[in-house]
Amino acid sequence: MRYHSHIVTSLLLGATAAAQTPLSFTVSYTAGIVVGSLIPDIDEPTSYIGRRSFGVSNKVKEAFGHRGMTHSLVMWGIIALVISWESSSLFAVGFALGYLFHILEDFFSVQGVPLFWPFISKRFKIPLYRTGNIVEKALFYAALVLLIYLGIKEQLFSEWWRSLALFW
Repeated sequence: MRYHSHIVTSLLLGATAAAQTPLSFTVSYTAGIVVGSLIPDIDEPTSYIGRRSFGVSNKVKEAFGHRGMTHSLVMWGIIALVISWESSSLFAVGFALGYLFHILEDFFSVQGVPLFWPFISKRFKIPLYRTGNIVEKALFYAALVLLIYLGIKEQLFSEWWRSLALFW
């Protein structure tokens, strides 16, 4: 999945979580989701985040390959645990959710993900799309429309604007 698709589909899932739980759809929460939804692709130097990683991406790919360690539920669990010890902020919650959503979204790609790496290197998948194809584009636009609809219906954007006003 391309970076913009990860961002929009992760924001939709994060908005759904905020609408169904006490989580607040704030600027901090959405920023965490966006960053978290991009970080797993640090293992691909040509990815959006990889091109901005000052060479870190090359080292990660060299050591673990693309869709290796960074696309594992084990790695997500470690990151979520460390983040929860360090912070209970909405950014941290959003980051952990965005990271998890990225793995879930790639689970539906034809490449799949090694959910239980390092214990099992097999890639698990339900192949619904190939990165960049028409199905991914349709998922992007559907997620965008649903995000706008949900944001308006649940008044999530008013929370977002209120939280943004706190920064000013």
